Amino acid sequence: MAIDALAYRWPALIPLLKSRPVALIRDGQINQHALRREFMNREELMAELRMHGVTDVKEVARAYLEPSGMNSVIRVARKEPVPRVL
Repeated sequence: MAIDALAYRWPALIPLLKSRPVALIRDGQINQHALRREFMNREELMAELRMHGVTDVKEVARAYLEPSGMNSVIRVARKEPVPRVL
C-alpha cells in the first residue's frame, strides 16, 4: 500500500516502483526464460491458457503475466473466409 501511495503522489517514480508485464508467449512460442524467472512451469501456463479458452499455444499471439499476478492472453487474429457471391 505504501508503494501505491508513493507512486500516486510522485508519478515519476512509477517506473522504479511498479513491475511491468512479462511476456510468457510470443507468436506461439513459449518464453522458457521468462517462465523460469517467474517460477512457472509449462503445465501451469497451459492451465492458465485453458482458463482463457485456449488449447494450443499456436493460437496465442501474446500472453503476459501482469504485475497484478493475472495472465492476459491475446489470440492470433483468425482470417475469416470471404463468402463467395454467385
